Amino acid sequence: MKYITPLLLILICFGCNDTAKKSEKDVAYFGGEIINPTDEYVLLYHQGNLVDSLKLDKNNRFLAKLKNHKNGLYKFYHNREHQYINLEKGDSLLLRLNTYAFDESLFFTGKGAEKNNFYVELFLLNESHERPVYQYTRLDSDTFLEKLDSLQNIKLKKQEKFLINNPNVSEEFKKFTDKVIKYRNFRYRETYQNMFHNRKKKDSTLTINDSFFDYKKDIDMNDSTMSYYRPYARYIMQFINNSSYSECMRKSWKGDRALNTSLTYNKNKLAIIDSLVNYPFLRNELLRFTAYSYYSNNTADIVKNNEFFKTFEQTINDKESKEEIFNLHAGIKNLQQGNTFSNQIFVYDDKHARIPINKLSSKRGKTLFYFWTSKQMRHKRLITEKIKVLAKEYPNLNIVGISLDTDHKRWKKAVKELKFSDSKQYRVGNKENLLKDFALININKLIITDQKGNIINGFASIYNTDLKDQLK
Repeated sequence: MKYITPLLLILICFGCNDTAKKSEKDVAYFGGEIINPTDEYVLLYHQGNLVDSLKLDKNNRFLAKLKNHKNGLYKFYHNREHQYINLEKGDSLLLRLNTYAFDESLFFTGKGAEKNNFYVELFLLNESHERPVYQYTRLDSDTFLEKLDSLQNIKLKKQEKFLINNPNVSEEFKKFTDKVIKYRNFRYRETYQNMFHNRKKKDSTLTINDSFFDYKKDIDMNDSTMSYYRPYARYIMQFINNSSYSECMRKSWKGDRALNTSLTYNKNKLAIIDSLVNYPFLRNELLRFTAYSYYSNNTADIVKNNEFFKTFEQTINDKESKEEIFNLHAGIKNLQQGNTFSNQIFVYDDKHARIPINKLSSKRGKTLFYFWTSKQMRHKRLITEKIKVLAKEYPNLNIVGISLDTDHKRWKKAVKELKFSDSKQYRVGNKENLLKDFALININKLIITDQKGNIINGFASIYNTDLKDQLK
């Protein structure tokens, strides 16, 4: 662990210089080394707010000194990857990870390392249980719970051993790990119910014992200490999904499409969130997630979309989120077949000139707009290769790549790396307009227009099985 030495020296120096001003017990340090970095920064968040943007040095190391910080759960990002850490006053936490195996390689040293290494162990253990739990869902409910208890006991024994070896760990961290274990167990039960519903469609005699649902009385839908922990939020969302499904079944659902994409199901979800979730951050995130989930599956029926948005608007309290989903709602309306792009939608070329996107169509044939970003290197590589194949197959196709990069120099460098002369490349000016301009929920999205700029399909995907038929 030689890489730690320079960082520890820095910590010591900082401590010496600061002794007269402030007790070191009131300060925390967070730093480390990223092997094979995919970005220049590590971003540190607490309760949804950016604490610090930490630039890697020439050795791919970073260090932050946190004064008067709040004890508890933090989240750090490197590009699109993230993980959670527990930081308390007096900690000097140093990490090391390799982006090729982000979670598996993550390891901590320094004061506060033991609890964070235990959390990573617990996280990886939870991940390793996903596949066997999925297999167990084929069992009857009593046998499934027996299997679940066995998996939970593995975690509890590891937790017990950790607490014996670390008797001074804070009560707050102990409670956090209790909840990490508990809510993962609850999530598995919700997963069983998902699979049970599918099995029951084929065998109506299947039943679940009433005792299976006893755990529901222990769910805290408004845990302020867990609301910023994504696995907890995901569990609450899964609980709401199942509750909405059950509500539809009680009312004898007879829709002609998949229930979970229907207006009724998603309006039920909004109503359940409205009635059960009061903690502002969690409530807002669940409502936003429901809206994105609904719109990602509903891009054609504007009447139903208007009804959904009206209900969403009445339920959401956060102004920014209301505007965000309004922009998505409006973007979907604007991209309907037969419409054209507004002359107020602009992209930028390599000379930094602002170009109206409605001027990018071609009289020689259809235009295909696709999206990419230099920050998602794997996606950039994959979609470029797929688009290159289409360019050869359809020589009259006008191909326009739109990058989500706003840094001009970074974008120009990334374009050079594409080595794709058959495409015209532009970048966006403002990421905040992506929903309003392109209804961009999924970066695999494509937009196809005809020679006059009329939209043929505003919601195609690079993975559509009928894509080639649309390009003829």
